[in-house]
Amino acid sequence: MTFKKNFPLVCIIGLVQFFFSCQPLPEDDTTKASDKKYSIQEAFTIVAKENDVARTLYTKAIVGEGKKKGLKFDEDWEKDHIEAGPLPALFLRGIASDIRKRKEVPLGLFLGSDYPIRKSNKFTGKQAELFAEMRNDEEPKFFYDEENQLYTAMFPDFASANACVSCHNKHPETTKSDWKLGDIQGATTWTYPEDSVSFNELQEIIMAYRNGASSTFQKYIDKTKTFKDNDVPVVGDDWPKKGYQLPEPTIFLDSVGELASEETLNAILKI
Repeated sequence: MTFKKNFPLVCIIGLVQFFFSCQPLPEDDTTKASDKKYSIQEAFTIVAKENDVARTLYTKAIVGEGKKKGLKFDEDWEKDHIEAGPLPALFLRGIASDIRKRKEVPLGLFLGSDYPIRKSNKFTGKQAELFAEMRNDEEPKFFYDEENQLYTAMFPDFASANACVSCHNKHPETTKSDWKLGDIQGATTWTYPEDSVSFNELQEIIMAYRNGASSTFQKYIDKTKTFKDNDVPVVGDDWPKKGYQLPEPTIFLDSVGELASEETLNAILKI
């Protein structure tokens, strides 16, 4: 897996160019995209792909490789006396928290399971029923939450790295200790109040997610600067694989964009 270092985040001519470069697409493609409407199911699928790529990249290239180089990750990473970064599930929680703060984008994000470490993350009601189905068919589930009046999507969250398996199996509060690589450990749940979105609203949804990922990653880097008992990792262009170091948040997100760009572009243009 290679990681692009200079994938532009600021040089944007519409969302379509955002995923590739600052070279404009043909004008008719850009115009067609800006006039499109997307079902909320399509919007959920696009942002879920972004999340899948970001989570996998963080899990494998930051947590997995970082542990080999001496970096530490902990569920209590935000506590002052803990010198560590967020575990993958906590990385997602940080993103979800940041999205909630952005009131202008009514997007909700939640990671739940039937065997969660924290009881508050256990699926109930309709979500529990659909998650049981998901365990059998491994397919996303979409429904309208009548109680909260929210369109909802659930996407399977697979154990994509050994770090996911070992962490859950060894956790002192785990309710399941025989997880295996590739198992569905839970589901990311997305909510939105409308059944469709415009091109601009779709852009806002994706940017809300990306801003949340950037903010959470930056929070981790800021935390490393307070380390006293452990060395402060070098932050720059390189990844933990090359040593006791971390990439800048923009470099991390550039790599997410590069890995997700083609599929996202096709979904936006509905190719």
